[in-house]
Amino acid sequence: MAQYFKKYQNNVRDSKMFGKWYGRAVTLRTVEVEELAAQMQDNCTVKRADILAVLSELGPTMKQLMQNSLAVRIPYLGVFKILMATKPAEEKEKFDATYVKNLKVNFRPEAHKLEQSGKRVKDLVAGCKVTDIENYIKTANNDGNGENNG
Repeated sequence: MAQYFKKYQNNVRDSKMFGKWYGRAVTLRTVEVEELAAQMQDNCTVKRADILAVLSELGPTMKQLMQNSLAVRIPYLGVFKILMATKPAEEKEKFDATYVKNLKVNFRPEAHKLEQSGKRVKDLVAGCKVTDIENYIKTANNDGNGENNG
């Protein structure tokens, strides 16, 4: 398996990079919780029904905790917390909740330091292979088993 990319050209005329080619990650499809639970069941001793029960409670529980100013760390995945954007106030005393423009969820992936280089690598992408979606499409057209959502 690999993370596929699709080539695209910068067509923004005002850009210094006009005409240059880039890659964009391709998502073949979305895995729903049922399939996730089935695959997790294959990797451990917990049954699919138990995994579904836990995953069903994960979102609401994380919401409750994060909305109480707590960060939630899930091992091998990362840390989730709420960030906010605010408007400035002229004086500290005038700043209140009405100055909050929006809230968003921040996700900081789990990472580890490589011994040789000291560089931090995010665990979710460590060792990921990348390949052109064209390779996937050619394979799919030859064997009829692939999906073409690129």
